[in-house]
Formats: sequence, C-alpha cells, structure tokens
Amino acid sequence: MISASTKLLALIGHPVAHSLSPVFQNAALQYLRLPFVYLAFDIPEDRLEEAVRAFRVLGVLGFNVTVPHKEAICPLLDALEGEAKLLHSVNTVVARDGKFLGYNTDVYGFAKSLEEENVEVQGKTFLLFGAGGTARSVLFVLARKGVGKVLITNRTKSRAEALACWGKKTLGLSCEVLEWMGDRSLCEDAVPRLRSVSGIIHVTALGLSGEMPPVPWEFLPSLEVVCDVVYHREGTPLVQEARKRGLKGFDGKRMLLHQGARSFFLFTGVPAPLSVMEEALSGG
Repeated sequence: MISASTKLLALIGHPVAHSLSPVFQNAALQYLRLPFVYLAFDIPEDRLEEAVRAFRVLGVLGFNVTVPHKEAICPLLDALEGEAKLLHSVNTVVARDGKFLGYNTDVYGFAKSLEEENVEVQGKTFLLFGAGGTARSVLFVLARKGVGKVLITNRTKSRAEALACWGKKTLGLSCEVLEWMGDRSLCEDAVPRLRSVSGIIHVTALGLSGEMPPVPWEFLPSLEVVCDVVYHREGTPLVQEARKRGLKGFDGKRMLLHQGARSFFLFTGVPAPLSVMEEALSGG
C-alpha cells in the first residue's frame, strides 16, 4: 500500500511509454512488501540535467536510465561504479549518502541472455547495428567472450568510428566500420566482410516504432543468430524476419529481466524474486 513513507524508484528515457520495467519492478516490490513504488518518466534530451536535479530534490532513491540518456547522464552523477567506469554508460543510478552513483547492469543482463540462448561467440564475426551506450555494453560482453571481429554500422558514421576506436583501444577488439545501409547500396568492400558474419546484434531504437534495420540478408550466407536488444510483446520486426528465414532470433526481454533484477538489488539491498519478475514480464 502506498503511504506517506513510500519511496520513489524510477525509469527515465525518451520514449518510455513502451517500457515493461514498471510492470515487473512493481510486481517484485509488492511481492516482497517493500515500501517503494517504481514509475516511468519521459525525459527529452534537453531536460535531462533538469530531471536529475529534480530527482535529488525529491529524494528519489534510485532510477534506471534508458535511451538516449545512458552516456549523457554520466557527467551529471557524483561517481561511476564497476563496469560503468570503463564503459561511461549508465543504466542504473543509486542514491547513497547524499550522492548519485552510476552503475551498468546491461553488461550482466546481455551476458545472461546470450548464455540462456546458447549463443556461441568465441572466434566469430558479429555485425552490430548502433553505437550508443548499450552498444558499449554489448562490445564489452563480446570481448569478454572472445569474439573474433565486430563490424559496426550506425546512421551517424562518426559515432560508429568513435565506438570502433574505443573498442580497439579499451577492449583490444578487432573492430571495423561499415557504411549505414539504409540510404545507399553496399560498398563493394563491404560484401566480402559480410560473408563471415555469424551473428547480428541490433541496439538502435528502430524496433520501438516497428521499423526494420537495413539488414543485407542476401550477403550474409553464414548468418546463424539475430539478437534485437529492443523488445516487443510479439517480437520485433527484425526477430520475426530472422525466424521466417530459419535463423535463431530473440529480442531483449531476457536482457531486460536480468539487468532489472540486478538493478532491483542495487536499489533495495534485497535479492530480486526472479520468478515473480519473470511472470510479470511474460504477462505484460
């Protein structure tokens, strides 16, 4: 029951209306009878700093961060912890001793989703769509699992180049940049590089609006698995298309669940009731 002593947890992003985080986080809080409520707030990019200041004033005890704020929020926090220090990408903020501390639980969530789907990464080539904060978490996991090479494509080429440079210098990855294929034909030198791709990971926001990333299916003879970090009740268009083509395809719901469970513990100090969260997520 909500009372005057109920504490606020939150999600911020733009957009957030699609998010299932409030569904399974509140289910877990209610199951354990913890004095918190979890709400979602749509915060445009130009109001992020204002929102963080407001959360400090309101005494928000913790909040999750989704696109497009995962990188932009870092300088607005008092400190970064764990993997967030290396990635400069934050999806979980915890208020502790009057300070806002930034964590990254995306790494844990994505790694768990690959394990559950039995995706083999060692020595293979992956094609990554996107170059934002989530892409950094994905690269970190791929590096830890011994990926052979990552091809990166993004609508803003300079961001893809910056991510590739970071991957090389920070993680020791073999990273190459491909031109975004949505508005132009494939460059001749891209075709031979695509032939060895065994997996696609999509981390842009395209799936949220029902759009399909420009996947050059005909040039991917070695493709085996497609992962869309975006999630949708019926599966994203990318996942649906992959399955039609006989490929393993899965979206970001399992990543969402596991990163959310890790966030729950950081917020409350109590282990998350994973089965309760899973049931709520499936019903949402």
